[in-house]
Amino acid sequence: MRIKPDNDLTLAFAGIFQSATLVYQLAVMDRHDTQALHDSCYSLLRLDAKTTEGVFSSRRGVNLGLRTLVKILSTQAEESTREIFQYTVGMHQLSMKLMQYDTLSEAVGEGLSEIQQLHLRHYGNFDEDEALYEKLAALYSRNISTLTPRIIVNGAQEKLADSAIANRVRAALFAGIRSAFLWHQLGGRRWHLFLTRKDYQRTASELLLI
Repeated sequence: MRIKPDNDLTLAFAGIFQSATLVYQLAVMDRHDTQALHDSCYSLLRLDAKTTEGVFSSRRGVNLGLRTLVKILSTQAEESTREIFQYTVGMHQLSMKLMQYDTLSEAVGEGLSEIQQLHLRHYGNFDEDEALYEKLAALYSRNISTLTPRIIVNGAQEKLADSAIANRVRAALFAGIRSAFLWHQLGGRRWHLFLTRKDYQRTASELLLI
Protein backbone atom coordinates (compact mmCIF):
# COMPACT_ATOMS: atom_id res chain seq x y z
CA MET A 1 0.00 0.00 0.00
CA ARG A 2 1.36 3.41 -0.99
CA ILE A 3 1.50 5.88 1.91
CA LYS A 4 1.66 9.45 0.65
CA PRO A 5 3.33 11.67 3.28
CA ASP A 6 1.32 14.68 4.43
CA ASN A 7 2.75 17.90 5.86
CA ASP A 8 2.91 16.52 9.42
CA LEU A 9 4.81 13.39 8.43
CA THR A 10 7.20 15.45 6.34
CA LEU A 11 7.86 18.01 9.09
CA ALA A 12 8.59 15.27 11.62
CA PHE A 13 10.83 13.48 9.13
CA ALA A 14 12.63 16.74 8.39
CA GLY A 15 13.22 17.12 12.12
CA ILE A 16 15.31 13.93 12.06
CA PHE A 17 17.31 15.17 9.07
CA GLN A 18 17.85 18.54 10.71
CA SER A 19 19.39 16.91 13.77
CA ALA A 20 21.54 14.61 11.64
CA THR A 21 22.79 17.58 9.62
CA LEU A 22 23.65 19.44 12.81
CA VAL A 23 25.60 16.46 14.14
CA TYR A 24 27.57 16.37 10.90
CA GLN A 25 28.22 20.12 10.99
CA LEU A 26 29.34 20.04 14.62
CA ALA A 27 31.66 17.08 14.14
CA VAL A 28 33.22 18.02 10.81
CA MET A 29 32.71 21.65 9.88
CA ASP A 30 34.03 24.87 11.36
CA ARG A 31 30.54 26.33 11.63
CA HIS A 32 27.07 25.02 12.39
CA ASP A 33 23.57 26.43 12.04
CA THR A 34 23.06 27.91 15.52
CA GLN A 35 19.43 28.86 14.88
CA ALA A 36 18.57 25.33 13.72
CA LEU A 37 20.28 23.81 16.76
CA HIS A 38 18.39 26.20 19.02
CA ASP A 39 15.06 25.31 17.39
CA SER A 40 15.72 21.55 17.39
CA CYS A 41 16.70 21.46 21.04
CA TYR A 42 13.71 23.50 22.17
CA SER A 43 11.49 21.02 20.30
CA LEU A 44 12.41 18.57 23.07
CA LEU A 45 10.69 20.82 25.59
CA ARG A 46 7.37 21.26 23.76
CA LEU A 47 5.91 18.14 25.32
CA ASP A 48 2.32 19.35 25.03
CA ALA A 49 2.40 20.84 21.53
CA LYS A 50 -1.00 20.58 19.82
CA THR A 51 0.38 20.31 16.28
CA THR A 52 3.46 18.92 14.58
CA GLU A 53 4.40 22.41 13.45
CA GLY A 54 4.03 23.56 17.04
CA VAL A 55 6.70 21.08 18.15
CA PHE A 56 9.21 23.18 16.21
CA SER A 57 7.55 26.48 17.19
CA SER A 58 6.92 27.16 13.50
CA ARG A 59 7.71 25.70 10.10
CA ARG A 60 10.87 27.79 10.04
CA GLY A 61 12.09 25.83 13.04
CA VAL A 62 12.76 22.85 10.78
CA ASN A 63 13.85 24.76 7.66
CA LEU A 64 17.34 23.24 7.63
CA GLY A 65 15.82 19.77 7.84
CA LEU A 66 13.45 20.42 4.95
CA ARG A 67 16.34 21.65 2.77
CA THR A 68 18.43 18.63 3.71
CA LEU A 69 15.54 16.27 3.06
CA VAL A 70 15.08 17.64 -0.46
CA LYS A 71 18.81 17.37 -1.12
CA ILE A 72 19.44 13.93 0.32
CA LEU A 73 16.50 12.34 -1.49
CA SER A 74 17.57 13.78 -4.82
CA THR A 75 19.75 12.01 -7.37
CA GLN A 76 22.34 14.77 -6.94
CA ALA A 77 23.01 14.01 -3.28
CA GLU A 78 26.59 14.67 -2.20
CA GLU A 79 28.94 12.16 -0.60
CA SER A 80 28.57 13.81 2.82
CA THR A 81 24.83 13.14 2.85
CA ARG A 82 25.48 9.41 3.19
CA GLU A 83 26.84 10.04 6.66
CA ILE A 84 23.89 12.27 7.49
CA PHE A 85 21.52 9.53 6.35
CA GLN A 86 23.32 7.03 8.59
CA TYR A 87 22.73 9.32 11.57
CA THR A 88 19.01 9.47 10.75
CA VAL A 89 18.85 5.67 10.67
CA GLY A 90 20.66 5.45 14.01
CA MET A 91 18.32 7.97 15.64
CA HIS A 92 15.29 6.10 14.37
CA GLN A 93 16.64 2.82 15.72
CA LEU A 94 17.22 4.34 19.16
CA SER A 95 13.75 5.89 19.24
CA MET A 96 12.26 2.45 18.57
CA LYS A 97 14.47 0.88 21.23
CA LEU A 98 13.51 3.54 23.78
CA MET A 99 9.83 2.65 23.32
CA GLN A 100 10.59 -0.87 24.55
CA TYR A 101 11.77 0.27 27.99
CA ASP A 102 9.02 1.91 30.04
CA THR A 103 11.26 2.80 32.98
CA LEU A 104 13.81 4.45 30.73
CA SER A 105 11.13 6.32 28.77
CA GLU A 106 9.63 7.60 32.03
CA ALA A 107 13.04 8.78 33.23
CA VAL A 108 13.58 10.65 29.97
CA GLY A 109 10.10 12.20 30.14
CA GLU A 110 10.56 13.30 33.75
CA GLY A 111 13.96 14.75 32.95
CA LEU A 112 12.60 16.74 30.01
CA SER A 113 9.74 18.04 32.16
CA GLU A 114 12.22 19.35 34.71
CA ILE A 115 14.30 21.03 32.02
CA GLN A 116 11.16 22.42 30.39
CA GLN A 117 10.19 24.28 33.56
CA LEU A 118 13.57 25.99 33.61
CA HIS A 119 14.11 26.81 29.96
CA LEU A 120 11.01 26.95 27.76
CA ARG A 121 10.14 30.46 28.95
CA HIS A 122 13.57 31.57 27.70
CA TYR A 123 12.99 30.49 24.09
CA GLY A 124 14.61 33.09 21.84
CA ASN A 125 17.24 33.97 24.44
CA PHE A 126 20.44 32.47 23.03
CA ASP A 127 22.27 33.22 26.29
CA GLU A 128 20.29 30.38 27.85
CA ASP A 129 21.30 27.83 25.22
CA GLU A 130 24.61 26.76 26.75
CA ALA A 131 22.94 25.64 29.97
CA LEU A 132 20.18 23.94 27.96
CA TYR A 133 22.64 21.95 25.85
CA GLU A 134 24.51 20.86 28.96
CA LYS A 135 21.33 19.62 30.68
CA LEU A 136 20.05 17.82 27.58
CA ALA A 137 23.44 16.20 27.01
CA ALA A 138 23.54 14.98 30.61
CA LEU A 139 20.03 13.50 30.36
CA TYR A 140 20.98 11.84 27.07
CA SER A 141 24.16 10.35 28.58
CA ARG A 142 22.35 8.98 31.65
CA ASN A 143 19.62 7.28 29.69
CA ILE A 144 19.80 7.02 25.92
CA SER A 145 23.54 6.37 25.81
CA THR A 146 22.85 3.10 27.62
CA LEU A 147 20.92 1.78 24.59
CA THR A 148 22.32 -0.10 21.63
CA PRO A 149 23.18 0.23 18.85
CA ARG A 150 25.04 3.37 19.86
CA ILE A 151 25.47 6.09 17.26
CA ILE A 152 29.10 6.54 16.29
CA VAL A 153 29.80 10.15 15.38
CA ASN A 154 32.65 10.56 12.94
CA GLY A 155 34.61 13.77 12.95
CA ALA A 156 37.66 15.67 14.09
CA GLN A 157 38.66 14.30 17.49
CA GLU A 158 39.82 17.68 18.76
CA LYS A 159 36.34 19.02 18.09
CA LEU A 160 34.50 16.09 19.65
CA ALA A 161 36.77 16.29 22.71
CA ASP A 162 35.56 19.83 23.35
CA SER A 163 32.85 19.58 26.03
CA ALA A 164 30.76 22.38 24.47
CA ILE A 165 30.76 20.62 21.09
CA ALA A 166 30.09 17.23 22.68
CA ASN A 167 27.10 18.68 24.56
CA ARG A 168 25.70 20.10 21.35
CA VAL A 169 26.16 16.80 19.51
CA ARG A 170 24.32 14.86 22.22
CA ALA A 171 21.56 17.47 22.37
CA ALA A 172 21.15 17.32 18.58
CA LEU A 173 20.97 13.51 18.66
CA PHE A 174 18.39 13.74 21.44
CA ALA A 175 16.26 16.11 19.35
CA GLY A 176 16.52 13.78 16.36
CA ILE A 177 15.34 10.83 18.43
CA ARG A 178 12.35 12.89 19.59
CA SER A 179 11.53 13.72 15.95
CA ALA A 180 11.88 10.04 15.00
CA PHE A 181 9.48 9.10 17.79
CA LEU A 182 7.02 11.73 16.54
CA TRP A 183 7.38 10.51 12.95
CA HIS A 184 6.58 6.96 14.09
CA GLN A 185 3.57 8.19 16.10
CA LEU A 186 2.23 9.87 12.96
CA GLY A 187 2.52 6.61 11.02
CA GLY A 188 5.98 6.92 9.51
CA ARG A 189 7.78 3.64 8.81
CA ARG A 190 11.19 3.03 7.28
CA TRP A 191 9.83 0.76 4.57
CA HIS A 192 7.63 3.62 3.34
CA LEU A 193 10.75 5.34 2.02
CA PHE A 194 11.16 2.75 -0.68
CA LEU A 195 7.74 3.75 -2.04
CA THR A 196 7.38 7.43 -1.12
CA ARG A 197 10.86 8.88 -1.55
CA LYS A 198 9.80 11.30 -4.28
CA ASP A 199 6.62 12.20 -2.40
CA TYR A 200 8.62 13.24 0.67
CA GLN A 201 10.94 15.27 -1.52
CA ARG A 202 8.01 16.97 -3.27
CA THR A 203 6.16 17.77 -0.03
CA ALA A 204 9.31 19.14 1.58
CA SER A 205 9.91 21.37 -1.43
CA GLU A 206 6.34 22.67 -1.21
CA LEU A 207 6.72 23.39 2.52
CA LEU A 208 9.87 25.42 1.83
CA LEU A 209 7.90 27.63 -0.55
CA ILE A 210 5.03 28.36 1.84
